[in-house]
Amino acid sequence: MCLLEWWRIRQEAVGKPLVMCSRNVSSWFWASYAAIGTFLFGCACSQLSTDIAKYSIGRLRPHFISVCIPDWSQLNCTQDYRYVDHIPCTSSESFRLKEARLSFPSGHASFSAFTMIYLAIYLQVRFKFKGPKLVRPFLQFVCLMMTFYCCLSRVSDYKHHWSDVLFGFALGTTVAILISVYVSDLFSGWRGYRPKHHREGVEVMQLQNCSRSSSAAKIDFV
Repeated sequence: MCLLEWWRIRQEAVGKPLVMCSRNVSSWFWASYAAIGTFLFGCACSQLSTDIAKYSIGRLRPHFISVCIPDWSQLNCTQDYRYVDHIPCTSSESFRLKEARLSFPSGHASFSAFTMIYLAIYLQVRFKFKGPKLVRPFLQFVCLMMTFYCCLSRVSDYKHHWSDVLFGFALGTTVAILISVYVSDLFSGWRGYRPKHHREGVEVMQLQNCSRSSSAAKIDFV
């Protein structure tokens, strides 16, 4: 992001002028702050949403029994569909026991999905170097494959169920799209934004049209 914002300010006017200690500061700092700040805000939103779901629903991880090491003598496994309210774990590792109950949704899947998909969208808008046409798609493909591998590793390592990973990926993707469209300035030109001088010109034209129509009405009346 810092590299692309540096290239961007060399091509067009970006941000607003900054003055620090009576010296003009490059607009690159403002552009980088806006890009990275929005990205970090999205990371916080994605992680907070994931944690709310984790501590509200939870769910046992696939490797819960290996962590818990339950005392099977205190469990009656002969009855079908029996609800076990308290699992008699013999492990003394309280932290691992707590983590083993937070399977839904996958935090790794949601965080990697947000970061990599947001970066792919960022590259689509900001990467405008004149060079081989496959550079940008290749970088975007690498980003998508990184989050794809991260999601698969959570299932293969028995840390999450596939549904945990799928929901986490969908959550991170949703946050990435919402942040990039409605919070960042990546698509500011696509949201019907018009510069101030353009709006003033439209208002002047409307006033002129109104005055012409009113004068024409007076002439017709006479």
